Amino acid sequence: MNAAAAPRDWTAAERRMWRAMRAGKCFEDDAAVRGQVIRHLLLTPPTPADGQMLHLRAKGIRICGVLDLAGASISIPVQFEECVFDAVPVLDHAKFPSVRLVGCALPGLSAEGVVTEGDLELPSCRLSGELNLAAAKIGGLLNLKQASITASDEIAIDADGAAAGSIGARGLRCEGSWFLNAVVTGGVFLDEARIVGEHAFIQAAQMTIGNGGFYARGGFRCEGPVNLAYATVEGPIALDGAAMANTGDKAFIGVGIRLASYFNATPGTVFEGTVDLTGAEISGAVDLSGARLTEPGPEGAVQLARTVVQGGIALRSVRVAGPVDLTRSRITGGVDLAAAELSGRGSVIAAGASVSGDLDLRDSTLSGLLDVSTAVLQGDLHLGGAELGQEAGTSLRARGLIARRLDFSPARPPGRVELDHGTVTILADQEASWPARVGQVTLDQFAYRSLVSDMTIQKRLAWLAAGTPHAEPGPYNQLATCLRAAGLEREAGRVLREKLRRTARTRGLIWRVWGALQDVTVGYGYQPGRAVVGVLGLLLAGMVFFSRVACGPAAGLCPVKADEHPTWDPFVYSLDLLIPLVSLGHDTAWDPVGPAKIVALVLTVAGWILVTTVTAAAARTLNRP
Repeated sequence: MNAAAAPRDWTAAERRMWRAMRAGKCFEDDAAVRGQVIRHLLLTPPTPADGQMLHLRAKGIRICGVLDLAGASISIPVQFEECVFDAVPVLDHAKFPSVRLVGCALPGLSAEGVVTEGDLELPSCRLSGELNLAAAKIGGLLNLKQASITASDEIAIDADGAAAGSIGARGLRCEGSWFLNAVVTGGVFLDEARIVGEHAFIQAAQMTIGNGGFYARGGFRCEGPVNLAYATVEGPIALDGAAMANTGDKAFIGVGIRLASYFNATPGTVFEGTVDLTGAEISGAVDLSGARLTEPGPEGAVQLARTVVQGGIALRSVRVAGPVDLTRSRITGGVDLAAAELSGRGSVIAAGASVSGDLDLRDSTLSGLLDVSTAVLQGDLHLGGAELGQEAGTSLRARGLIARRLDFSPARPPGRVELDHGTVTILADQEASWPARVGQVTLDQFAYRSLVSDMTIQKRLAWLAAGTPHAEPGPYNQLATCLRAAGLEREAGRVLREKLRRTARTRGLIWRVWGALQDVTVGYGYQPGRAVVGVLGLLLAGMVFFSRVACGPAAGLCPVKADEHPTWDPFVYSLDLLIPLVSLGHDTAWDPVGPAKIVALVLTVAGWILVTTVTAAAARTLNRP
């Protein structure tokens, strides 16, 4: 219902405000107006002058007493500019087309459950108490641009259960906590905002944000954690140039978040505490390149364990004081840690991770462990120029790793390197990159198809020896298979001979002697020319010796039967002694005595040894792949 005239008991200033409202004008004055008068104007507005639309606009006035509009249904827009409220306005559960307070000073604002069809704006306002927007329903923008809110208690802004089209709070200064478990269909824009004070934090767990995303860039600072755990965000999260501090605990909490776009916190971003994205599902990339992370909690600096990322992870040139955890994460794309510096407990833990691209740590510096055990990389593991630290003496734990290529060329030899049960298509390394001490590299069942290296075969054998302190045969077989596939049959044979040599040394005395005989005579079957040389040498020695013996005036040995023997021939006799399985009729026709008997015995025994070792070597050669 409209009023035809202002009540008689109103002050002159209040009647002037009535007339300005009726004329559709802004009431600009420095006078005091009672809160109950403004309530009357809103609930029983004046009849508008011809052609004018009703709205309440005031600038510079002082509102005395409480403006109590709790539960009211207001049909006209409301705007106060540069006004001062002596008491906290009460808008709880009221309904408005829109509310706009610009540059006003208030001891707080109670608007729990308020409903606006359009915007609720408080740009550049100064609140010395709580802004209560719990369960508010704002059809348009919640505008807190350049506002200053100082909590009288711990809570500065309570927007739990609220709903809004978007939230704009660029340059906001909020001293106290902000509860923001709300539904925002557009975006949240907090660029240059500052959340400060002893109780500073943003609590937005389980918040829903539309495709406008969450922006807190360019000077945004929160002196406590920002908590978006289990939130759903249809747009990006952009934190470029922001600073968040929660020393020794979590600075940004995105546990279980569902993000339909990217997560950015690029150069200039500072986290004093842990960035926790454990179990998050992120449809875009995660980019922390150039960010600085210090004073993390006990769980590490960057938590991405069990995270699903569709666009890769970039931590290039990041400065991190603590571990980066990628345990059992699923990453479409690569993980870029090139030139990163991880100090303190600076480990990279990617055990069980699945990465469709590369894991790149070129020129990075780790003070702790690199753990890629049981990880699956469809791309390469790059360690060129990296400086690997140690944890309990171990620098690289890659047990069960599967990768296309392992580029092992760190800047300096690291501590212990564990490659057991790993599989890579290409092993690219440098001689100077591996630990020199025996037992510092473990190679049991480590498989690779090809080698790219500056190491000679002799150096590679030394590498195998250092990595197999118990003479495990598997690594030797693997190297031989790789060399044979490259057409290096001779080098493969040398590797297998070294395997048999080392295996023999680990057994008892008889096996060691037997192995030494096979090694000297035929090189374990991989140097058959040695047997030929040995036979010819023994044959020549026997022939020379027996050509000088005589039986009385006759040359040669005395026959067993004087009237029944072949013609003496020292060559044939020596050959018959050396061939134990075939008789030429000479070894039994002559009767050696004295030194000749000893030489004959030596040739016979040598023949048996040669035949046995050659047979064993031949069997091994025939059975190898």
